[in-house]
Amino acid sequence: MWNKDRSLLFSMALVRAMLVLIPICCICAPWMVRWYDLINIDQMGLIEGPVFVPLLICLYLTAICGEACLIFLLRLLTNIRKSEVFIAVNCKCLRYISWCCFLAAMPFFVFGFWRFFSFAVALAAGFFGLILRVVKNVFEQAVALQEESDYTI
Repeated sequence: MWNKDRSLLFSMALVRAMLVLIPICCICAPWMVRWYDLINIDQMGLIEGPVFVPLLICLYLTAICGEACLIFLLRLLTNIRKSEVFIAVNCKCLRYISWCCFLAAMPFFVFGFWRFFSFAVALAAGFFGLILRVVKNVFEQAVALQEESDYTI
């Protein structure tokens, strides 16, 4: 039967799998990008020409952001597993994850000048960062309310 503990363990397993998968993708990235550069004959961007170097740089920078994001997400899930939900550390984790999303949006925005579709990826990453900021603010309010109720006799 599926319950919240299994769901949490499944989420943690997926995060750990992604922590391993991202470096593997970074190793394979030059081949994937070269293939993309060969099959993509439509120049849909302001800057024409091959995209091997700019796309590779974009992917490596976002991989760093992704790994950092996953580390903070794993820390957040670990705290939730220990039934420590509304604590200041979780607010920090959400803050860092949101900043990782904003930082990941930047290389994709720059790459958008080579391929316009990249602007949509940057917008999605920025929007996700914004949503996480709102969730972080809700968590901060919940932490403040919990601390206030803890001190109330």
